[in-house]
Amino acid sequence: MFGPIISDLKNGILPDNNLLRQRFEAALIKKMGVIRTPYSFWPADTKINPHAKQLLWAAILLQDKEKFEIVRAIISSELEEKQRAKGQRENMQSLTAKVHQLLQEYILEFIALAPDDIFQNKLHKLTQVMVSF
Repeated sequence: MFGPIISDLKNGILPDNNLLRQRFEAALIKKMGVIRTPYSFWPADTKINPHAKQLLWAAILLQDKEKFEIVRAIISSELEEKQRAKGQRENMQSLTAKVHQLLQEYILEFIALAPDDIFQNKLHKLTQVMVSF
């Protein structure tokens, strides 16, 4: 769903906000539907089950703090479900720390998409406005 947008970022181009918002809204609805099903039924197809990190990146690009928090909750739910499926139970503090770590990794990966230092700085500034750990 976000392939062309990621390609634009790798080329130093910010995506069109209208197109990004449309794709983001559709992807968010799909993702929320997927996480409501048992983990064993989650499809690997990213057209049905978009990557949470790409949803996070879209929320950052759109500067939508509300949606950013929704994606953060999705990441937390995903992590909890994956661990539950493996028979691992995490306490809330441990889960929160792992979500925080994942968010940091996803943001660093987002900034690393930039082809040069100038664009990397631009992406970094976009994340600073959104992230308050």
